[in-house]
Amino acid sequence: RLDTARMTFEPAAGRPGVELMPLFHDTCEDVRLEQWAAGAAIALAPQDGIELLVLAGGFTEGGEAFTAQSWLRLPAGTALQAHAGPAGCRLWVKEGHLAEGKQRWHEAASPC
Repeated sequence: RLDTARMTFEPAAGRPGVELMPLFHDTCEDVRLEQWAAGAAIALAPQDGIELLVLAGGFTEGGEAFTAQSWLRLPAGTALQAHAGPAGCRLWVKEGHLAEGKQRWHEAASPC
C-alpha cells in the first residue's frame, strides 16, 4: 500500500512543467501520478499505449476538454498533444500495457 500523502512529486526530466510521483513499474507497465503546471504544453509519444485519468484540474487534447474524472485511453503508437488548463492538472497515468502482442499476466507463463 502506498500513502501518496507522504510521497513527493519530482520534476520530470526533459518535460518542462511536469512533475511525477512513481507508483509502480515493471517490464509490462509504468503507473504514476503526474502534475502538470497551468498552461503546460504536453507532448508524449507512448509506443505501447497510455491511459490518463484526471484527478483534479483539466487539460485539452484534440479540441476536447478533459476535466476531473475524465479518462483518456490512447492505443499503442498514438501521440498525445495536450495543454493543461488554467488550474493545471493532476492525473493518474498508466503507460506501456497496451502494446500489440503483450499478453495479460494471467494468460502468460511470464509477465507480458
